[in-house]
Amino acid sequence: MQIKLKKPKDLFLLAAGNVVTKRNLFDLIQYSKVADSKFWGGGELRINNTPQQGINWIGEPPACHGVIIKTLPGSYEEDGWADDGKTAYHYSFKARGGEVSYSEKANSALINQPQYQYPVLLFTENGDS
Repeated sequence: MQIKLKKPKDLFLLAAGNVVTKRNLFDLIQYSKVADSKFWGGGELRINNTPQQGINWIGEPPACHGVIIKTLPGSYEEDGWADDGKTAYHYSFKARGGEVSYSEKANSALINQPQYQYPVLLFTENGDS
């Protein structure tokens, strides 16, 4: 089922298998930071990092409201579903020269998730969705 995201809070209404166009997700991430845009949902729900990045966080670390992970199957050899039931996903942290930076906000948004218990929203690319 294809969903149109209008505000950042709409992300929390998505269910497994819902489809969002890449354009819609890009615009939501890009314009959630612009107070007079149609995607503005308030400063507390601003989606941080650029739309081109694989990891975005909603709100401010360390207690974010959620993390968005965008993946392209086959991008990294180790990434992908760990089981047939799609209950676990292997995802590579952001690294430079093979070294993971724990101070990168994108990485810390994932590392802090177990402590703060915010949702991780996984988007896997399929065509233009």
